Formats: sequence, C-alpha cells, structure tokens
Amino acid sequence: MKDEEIVKLYFSRSEDAISETALKYGNYCSYISQNILRSKEDAEECVNDAYFAAWKTIPPKNRKI
Repeated sequence: MKDEEIVKLYFSRSEDAISETALKYGNYCSYISQNILRSKEDAEECVNDAYFAAWKTIPPKNRKI
C-alpha cells in the first residue's frame, strides 16, 4: 500500500492504518529499535508506542487529501 493510502486510513480513523503501517514499516522499525535498544521486548514496545503516537497525532480530518 502506498504511503498516501496509509495516511488516508489514519485520517479516516481506520484501525487498518496501524496494521498497514506495520506491514510496510514494521520490519524496518523493529530492526532499528532492536539495534538501539538491544532488547526484543523493549524494541517491540518502542515500535508499538510509535504506532500509537502516529494514531494520536494525525488528526481525524484532512483538508488537503
């Protein structure tokens, strides 16, 4: 799925936004966080926190899309 489509899911408040984000970027995010934290459990929590932060930050309406 393209980034624009994922962002539209966030703007429409679809929970699929997080699963699509995880499909596209989950491995990359996990790789980076595990290299920094050196703990699989901490890395998973960090990535989940990032998904939640994106969910909370992206407003429910977008006038440009």
